[in-house]
This record gives sequence, C-alpha cells and structure tokens, in this order.
Amino acid sequence: MSSHSLIALFLLGGIFFLNFFSRIFFAPLLPELERALHLTHGQAGLFFFFISCGYFLSLLASGFISSRIGHKRSIILSMAGISLALALLSLSTNINIVRAAFFLVGLSAGTYLPSAIATISSLFAPHLRGRAFAVHELAPNLAFLTAPVYVALLLPHLSWQQLVRLPIVFLLGAGILYALWGRDVRVQTPKPNLKLYRLLLGHRDFQIMVILFSLGITSTLGIFSVLPTFLTSVHGFTVHQANMLVGSSRIPALGAALAGGFFADYFGHRRAMGLVLFLSGIMTILITQGRPLLIPAIWLQPILAVSFFPAGFALLSRIGPAQTRGITVSLTIPLAFVIGGGIMPAIITRMADFGLFATAIGLTGVLIAASGFLVLFMQKELDHQNYSTGV
Repeated sequence: MSSHSLIALFLLGGIFFLNFFSRIFFAPLLPELERALHLTHGQAGLFFFFISCGYFLSLLASGFISSRIGHKRSIILSMAGISLALALLSLSTNINIVRAAFFLVGLSAGTYLPSAIATISSLFAPHLRGRAFAVHELAPNLAFLTAPVYVALLLPHLSWQQLVRLPIVFLLGAGILYALWGRDVRVQTPKPNLKLYRLLLGHRDFQIMVILFSLGITSTLGIFSVLPTFLTSVHGFTVHQANMLVGSSRIPALGAALAGGFFADYFGHRRAMGLVLFLSGIMTILITQGRPLLIPAIWLQPILAVSFFPAGFALLSRIGPAQTRGITVSLTIPLAFVIGGGIMPAIITRMADFGLFATAIGLTGVLIAASGFLVLFMQKELDHQNYSTGV
C-alpha cells in the first residue's frame, strides 16, 4: 500500500464526507428554512425530492461522463457543481430558484460515487480493497453525525445563507487538493443494453430488492431528513435541542455497519436483512409514541437502520441472471434513492401539513417493518451458505 494511494484514499474519504454532508445538512436546517422562506412542511419536504431526482439522473449518466473526461475530472466536476449549487441557493429566496438549486446539488453529487469506487478499486490490490472501502464508508456516517451538530452550534450565530455558504470553502479546497494529488482512472463504459435492462426489470428478486433498498434508505436518510422538523413541530424541541439529539444518536451507528456485516455473514444475508428491517421499522413506530419511548427509539433506530446495508449489498451482488449483475447496483440504487430519500420524506411532510406528522412516520415504520417479510419471497439460493456454526 503506497503512500500515494493512502493520500488519494483519505482525500476521497474527505470528498465523500463533503459530498454527503452537502446533501443532508438541509435536514437539520429545514425548520429554519420553513420559517425564513414561509414554507409549509410539505413545501420544504419537496426539497429532498428535488435533490433525489438530480442524484438519480447523474448516477445514471455518471458512467458516460467518466468514460469521456476520466474519473478524476468527474470527481472535481462534482465538487465544483455542488459549490455552484450551494452558492445559487444562498443568494436567492425565490422558491423556484431554491428548488432548482436543490436539484443541482443532487445532479452534481451523483457523479462522485461511481468514479470514487472505480478509483479505489484501481489503487488497491484485491486483498486490501475491503479495508480501503471501509475507510471510505466512514464518511456518510460521520456526515450523519456532524450535520445536525453543525447546524445546532452555528445557527444561533449565523444566518441560514451563511451556513449554506460555509461548506463551499471546503468543497473547493478539497477539489483543488484532489486536482493536485488525486489519481486519474479511465475505463471504457459499455453502451447500454436495453435487453439486459428489460430482463433485470422483469426479475422478481430484483423488484423485491428495489423495494427493500427503498425502505432501507427510508429508514436511514428518509427518517433523518424529517426527524429534526418532527421534534421541533410536534414535541416542542428547540432547533438546537433537536439537532444535538439527532446528531449524538448517530455516534453508535459508526460501528453498527461493521457489526452488521459480521451479523449478516453469520445468520445469512436474507435473514439478517429481513430482521434488521423489521426491528428498524418497530423503532421508527416507537419514535411517534411520546417522550418515555422517544429518546431510546431515536438512539436505537439508526443503529438498526445502517445494519441493513452490508447484507443488502452482499445480496444485491447475486441478484438476477449472471449477464445482468453488472448493472444491478447501478439501477437499484438510483431508483431506491428517489423513493427512500425523496418521495417518502415528501409524503411524510405533506401529511404533516394536515396534522398527521406522527401518523405519517408511524405508517412509514409499519411499511419498513412489513418489508422485512418480503425476503421470504426471494430465492433461498441467494442467501449466504457459509454459516455451518450451528445456526
């Protein structure tokens, strides 16, 4: 493992953190945006839908972009695009421009991850890639922790526009550093094969996995997006109190994904995924049940929710006929992100406009819990079979 590869890895980890942070720090900022822009919960919740739509489109197009300009330039382009979108957002209170800016945040962010995965894969030998990706995947969990704390600590002293502008400095700085020391990788992107897409879309296990990943993302990003607003508007928390609670509750989740991987390997990926979704849904329901259960549920829910993904990705890699597996992840994640990260928060906040905030979150928890039983309809052969220790 060369020092140059390590530098590139830590740069990518920092960039991934900023990329993810730039998409999620609007969740703890949402109550202030509602107040400043005179928005209802439903209008503000649509911001996440615009981000997810932009992210969906750019994920689909990322392979074509990187094959023409290279992965290094794709990553730099992503940082520059997010910076411009945040600058646009901070300079306007016109609702249509604000919505366009949110869409551009998602559109710019989506080109990063496929290029980062390709770059890390090229920098590290196969026996080192697991550790390299583990370091890289710390970024989103750190972002979930720091975004609410960032808003809680700085919002009393800065305007929401200044909070939006501040990350631009770090985004541009990281882009410049990567331009100087990052590695470039070029791969030839195959032309889309519509026959393979149709074959995959008609596969039952793929359809189930889209639903499961949609609700898995709902249990993490979707609930996170609406939780600070729920706490302030329903339970009377101040914005500071809500964000400090949400941020601190993400600390145990840093190690939960790793533990979830061992759990999935031991019990089998289908069973682990189903159990995690069921328990995460129960915790989501308990969030709506009042103060005695509220705090424990807020702490336990993200620990369970992030444990879904190690088993989910392991199972996803074996879905569908062999010839479609190269496009399974690239098609599942964009679809699931639009549903779980965009549509579900928009529905929850729209129901909140009618005084049904707790009901909406509770029904979402029911859906998440019920989805755990969908694994029973998947092929048993997909499950991990290397657990002959007595389970």
